[in-house]
Amino acid sequence: MIKIKKLCGGYGKRQIITDINAEFKEGIITTLVGVNGCGKSTLLQHCAGLLKPFSGDIFVGKADISRIKRIELAKEISYLPQTRTAGSITVRSFVSHGRFPYLGYPRRYGKTDKEKIDYAMKLADVSELSEKMVSELSGGQQQKVYIAMLLAQDTDIILLDEPVTYLDIIHQLELMELIKRLKSMGKTIVMVLHDLNFALTYSDMVYVMENGRIIENGTPQRIIESNIFKKAFGVETIYEPESGQYFFRKCEVK
Repeated sequence: MIKIKKLCGGYGKRQIITDINAEFKEGIITTLVGVNGCGKSTLLQHCAGLLKPFSGDIFVGKADISRIKRIELAKEISYLPQTRTAGSITVRSFVSHGRFPYLGYPRRYGKTDKEKIDYAMKLADVSELSEKMVSELSGGQQQKVYIAMLLAQDTDIILLDEPVTYLDIIHQLELMELIKRLKSMGKTIVMVLHDLNFALTYSDMVYVMENGRIIENGTPQRIIESNIFKKAFGVETIYEPESGQYFFRKCEVK
């Protein structure tokens, strides 16, 4: 679990998020939504320990994140940034990077490490790509490889920043189903999504952000009933029971 109390933060001296209070509970999928620039990615980076808060606190379980050594934090939380490059490296070598927090020096992979790597590639469905170069894969395949690396890291908490952006619809659905499967394995998932349909369909909890603040949170049903998307995005939400899909219609914000 990640618990956030009165968090203010940002980059350098520029404050992006203000007075954030949130609790990302164990074993569920929590999604952050909001327009571009509202602070979603900044909040996720603070939760990953990559940014130091201006004020306020973040707790991982009962421990203050500022007091957790980076190597130990990497055993608790894995993080997939929005922008990433793999370079010229094989899929297996890249996925193996997920085991770095557990290795001493020099880095030598033991039996457990190899088993975790093999299982991660199998779960993410990239085993057959093992010897291919990551840079030569399609966008959908690369995203699966990145997820496999997080799985090899074997953390209880997984943070994902826009995991389905730029993927075609088939790969988006495959990835969302994989994320759903991770939840069934007991993983705690916190992700940033632009796709409101995915956010409402796959999430247990949704946090809506605006101008660096959380303006609403709750189950997808509560979010719909609150009509908060009208304020945050200028859209009305329509649910179609037959397809189980949400649709959004532009509306005038008064």
